[in-house]
Amino acid sequence: MTNYSNPNTRLTAARYAWDVTFKRGPVSNGKFTTQRIEGSYDRQPGATVGSLLAGLTNWYAQSNNIPAADVTIASYSLREK
Repeated sequence: MTNYSNPNTRLTAARYAWDVTFKRGPVSNGKFTTQRIEGSYDRQPGATVGSLLAGLTNWYAQSNNIPAADVTIASYSLREK
């Protein structure tokens, strides 16, 4: 079984389904906003778990007009389609 918790794990299947919970905004006094989003991903050459998560973080930040530094992935899951 593939270890998707390792950011260096290469993505080898053609397609993946992902489920990510994002935390947004600076975390202060334990208050932050979360949002769970599901989607799919067509593998790109050389893709790793880490590059996929970085891309999702940047996409989420741009979609919500917030700095990528204010976005954290609280949890995620990947599965081959």
